[in-house]
Amino acid sequence: MVVTLRFEQTGSLGAGDASSRFVDVDTKLELESSADPSLVATIVDQAERMCFLMDAIRNPQTVNASTSLNGDALPFSD
Repeated sequence: MVVTLRFEQTGSLGAGDASSRFVDVDTKLELESSADPSLVATIVDQAERMCFLMDAIRNPQTVNASTSLNGDALPFSD
């Protein structure tokens, strides 16, 4: 399995305008087997449907993040 992620980063930390964006992901699965190709295809399909990471990429979820310093919440601007 080879997984290639593409992302872009813009801005600068010094200027306070740094940002990152996930662009896409490519996966390449190379198998060797004497099994029937339709059986292998079914197994791979089921494995992808059961993969939490593939689900998160295909169906983005809400991310709830919080940060505290010495027990106090840090305020962030959007």
